Amino acid sequence: MGSFHDRIPSNMWRVVFYERRGNRVHLDRTGPWLPEKQLAKNWADWFKERGYHVALQDQNGGLEKMYPGLPG
Repeated sequence: MGSFHDRIPSNMWRVVFYERRGNRVHLDRTGPWLPEKQLAKNWADWFKERGYHVALQDQNGGLEKMYPGLPG
């Protein structure tokens, strides 16, 4: 039987959403944590196809913008 830490993914990912509010860009971090980067990327692609501005965030707080530009 493995330890509890052996079953925790080493890095979790989630989709974060950008939204322009006046002169500022708001970053909404409400997406659920996902155990695989590819799964988060698939969701990000799905939201991007529907007009959302998105990035990927890892559990350490690093952001990976997937698409150039900020919301207009």
